[in-house]
Amino acid sequence: MTQPITHPGKHAHHAVREPVEVRIDRDRAAAPATPPSNAPFFIVGAHRSGTTLLRYMLASSPRIYIPPESDFIPRYFLRRPHTPITVDQAQSIIDALFGEFRYRMVPREWQGAKPEVRALLGGAGAATPRAFLEAFYNAYASQYGAARWADKSPGYACYMDLLGAIFPEAKFVHIIRDGRDAAMSMAEKWGPHEWHVDLYWSSVQWVRRVRAARASGARLGPNRYFELRYEQLVAEPDPLLRDICAFLDEPYHPAMARPQELAQQTIEASNGFHSRIREAPNTQRIARWRREMSPFDLHLTQRIAGPLLAELGYDLAPMPRLSPRDRLRFERLRAKYLLTSSGMACMQKLGLHPPN
Repeated sequence: MTQPITHPGKHAHHAVREPVEVRIDRDRAAAPATPPSNAPFFIVGAHRSGTTLLRYMLASSPRIYIPPESDFIPRYFLRRPHTPITVDQAQSIIDALFGEFRYRMVPREWQGAKPEVRALLGGAGAATPRAFLEAFYNAYASQYGAARWADKSPGYACYMDLLGAIFPEAKFVHIIRDGRDAAMSMAEKWGPHEWHVDLYWSSVQWVRRVRAARASGARLGPNRYFELRYEQLVAEPDPLLRDICAFLDEPYHPAMARPQELAQQTIEASNGFHSRIREAPNTQRIARWRREMSPFDLHLTQRIAGPLLAELGYDLAPMPRLSPRDRLRFERLRAKYLLTSSGMACMQKLGLHPPN
């Protein structure tokens, strides 16, 4: 069983629930006197950990709009998060977002023609990264009548310090899923199409992103970082979503606990990546690894992710012994990962591959 993590200072949710009328009275008494915040927030986490589900939950509020994954901020602002950019530079970024295949997700829900930067910036000749990003995201949110924008990009788990520097008031919501389930899902979804994605690669990426986000969260502090578990979110969405909203200074909206209603409007049933969000939150995908992982796969994932799984309170299964043939297979996968990761690192240094 996992050990639920809630926002620091809050109590874990238990199976025994208080009466509805008591909870309503408590919520009214705890209602904030200050107006809701319009500060941006970022949803982060390892891929296949529930970030899209959480996006649809929070975006079910009429106040909030969260566009598809962006992934472009580190590429353009990693080294100069505060240096102003010219209109021409800003327009080249917009052109890339609406033209390059790697950013095909960004404009998916944009309405109308590609934006012109001069219009976005109100005629200004230059803008800080923050001003440019705010103008773009605010324009996106205004198309949906939302007062507040957010971003859901799993890869930003490794760039929270950068985002926190650009937006000093921004908050971060980090969702964690059992690494065995997340790695298995990554390998299933991308493995058939991308040579480098296998269970070894997926397990390493899970560890890398979770550790990076938690380290940044420790630096940001409890007022800017909220950590939750996928398993708790799908089992009891309502109380956990209320805690998230309190952290974000955002009014809770009942539709947040029914993300399938928004998903059914925007996600096609044939969408192989996210079609399950069209269903009501449920616990069917928890601990898939117990039912579906082979002994070799279990050994591999726990050998890579076991220390972090234990640190997070996830139960570890007994490690099956590997045959000489399986040990050789493990070492081949390890060599493949090292070769692939070193190649990607070189490409990033040369500017041929975006930060990830």
